[in-house]
Amino acid sequence: MVKSKSHNFRILGVHLFLLTFLFFVIYPLMYVVSISFRSGHTLVDPENFLIPSSPTLEHWALALEQNYTGMNPLKKDIDGVDTVSFNNGLGTVTYYADGRWTLDADPAFDEADYPLESYLAIAFLDNFGERLQAAGSDENGFIDRQKIVLDVADNEGLYEDALFISPDGQLSGQLSLPDRPADADRATLQYGDAYVSTPPYPVLSWLMNTVKVATITSILVLLLSTTSAYAFGRLGFYGKGPMLKTLLVLQQFPNTLFLTALYLIFEKLGSFIGFMSLNTHSALIIGYMGSMALNIFMIIGYFDTIDPSMEESAAIDGATPWQTFYRILLPLSVPILAVVFILTFINIVNEFPLASVLISDIDKMTLAVGAQQFIQAQNQLWGDFAAAAVLAGIPITIVFLIAQRFLVGGLTAGGVKG
Repeated sequence: MVKSKSHNFRILGVHLFLLTFLFFVIYPLMYVVSISFRSGHTLVDPENFLIPSSPTLEHWALALEQNYTGMNPLKKDIDGVDTVSFNNGLGTVTYYADGRWTLDADPAFDEADYPLESYLAIAFLDNFGERLQAAGSDENGFIDRQKIVLDVADNEGLYEDALFISPDGQLSGQLSLPDRPADADRATLQYGDAYVSTPPYPVLSWLMNTVKVATITSILVLLLSTTSAYAFGRLGFYGKGPMLKTLLVLQQFPNTLFLTALYLIFEKLGSFIGFMSLNTHSALIIGYMGSMALNIFMIIGYFDTIDPSMEESAAIDGATPWQTFYRILLPLSVPILAVVFILTFINIVNEFPLASVLISDIDKMTLAVGAQQFIQAQNQLWGDFAAAAVLAGIPITIVFLIAQRFLVGGLTAGGVKG
């Protein structure tokens, strides 16, 4: 085979195009995953682009509805001030220029979270901003590091050199202040911020709600759209043509145009039928089932590729239309049935407008709706939102991996000889 001079350049161009395409597909996911492991709720890490500079599992613990206990070392410049106050996670600490400090404990802790520890330490910084190896200091230049432990009194023997405090009490102490080294320009107070984060929202419950609604709806849509497609594609009855055209016309309108009507319908029906009232998953499932017209057309198109002679042979052998349907058509239609199930499942997991209108209780929300609570104007918790967003992709991935072996065309090849 004779290759043109530009053959290698075309091959290189195609590879570059594919790599660029993959980058723009994968990069957003990688960035969201990176945000979910960053400390705090910042969208931009000035030190690292994708790899978090201070990785944490806090957002993932909260997404899985688990308390998270953490500690963030912080510093405060204490030169030229008489007192400085801050919350170190255990309570309000007030530090005085002579080294005295007091702690007003925050009693809002669960005994399951004990012990909680914090510490105070003094360091002197030189003109270049580096920590000194001052006499009596640790390897980082911090002097007289004192530990504070919030715990019940029975555990006092478990710690050395620790100052204990009851959950509802107060504590005071004294940090030694040695002479400032000649080449130090300021004194800095460092404290370890011990804290316990509790889940702000029931993310795991939202995920379970989403999986439940998506699974039930996908199964019902698959059953109804498959039987409807068989009726429209294989059976003859009066009005079949106009009904198909009506479904096609209705499918052209966005689902958001029907939100008001659906809200009013379920509001009225809920007065008579409890499981179809607003703020129920059953009403949401019924609302989702109204968008299966496209699935009917997809399945009809696939049925048209199956030779009718197999059904005619089954009918000659005495098979009823129902037996022909589930013994002949369904086994040969597994690929399109898998496609319909997967697409329906993915659409429902990602669906937001209808779920936001019909569901208002926090504990009944789906993940797509509930995740919006993290990024309201007054509450932009981007780290928790990123963890919830990645979590939403897990059920879709699992369903796809399970069903992908059915997504193989050509199962009807060789079904009829000649």
